[in-house]
Amino acid sequence: MRSMLSYYVSRGLIALAFGILFVLTGSPWWAGVLIGGTAFAWFLWAPRSGRYAVHPELGVTALRRDERLESINDKAARNALVIVMLILGAVTAYYGISGLAAVPITILKAILVLGALVYFASDFWLRRTA
Repeated sequence: MRSMLSYYVSRGLIALAFGILFVLTGSPWWAGVLIGGTAFAWFLWAPRSGRYAVHPELGVTALRRDERLESINDKAARNALVIVMLILGAVTAYYGISGLAAVPITILKAILVLGALVYFASDFWLRRTA
């Protein structure tokens, strides 16, 4: 634990910044706490997940990935980007053809959440099959 202390402190500050950012952008305080807590839980789990090579001597940058994991990450990100762009193009075309002024922000938020879900599902599937 002592050797990873700088990593955990830095990630705690990042999680706190995420929570504050959500509150400053109009989310309720409990949503900021939930987001910050979830981010910190992710940072606590990451070194133990097996997804990264842990090098405590590197301090705040203690987690690394090898070439195979980078390739999987790149493919999952590509899959998510393709899905998000196709859906965004279709939604934009729909709202343009129907004569409405703009795409509602709630739809854009849903598309971004869908993109994150596609990324994680694709990442999971590629790790399982590779």
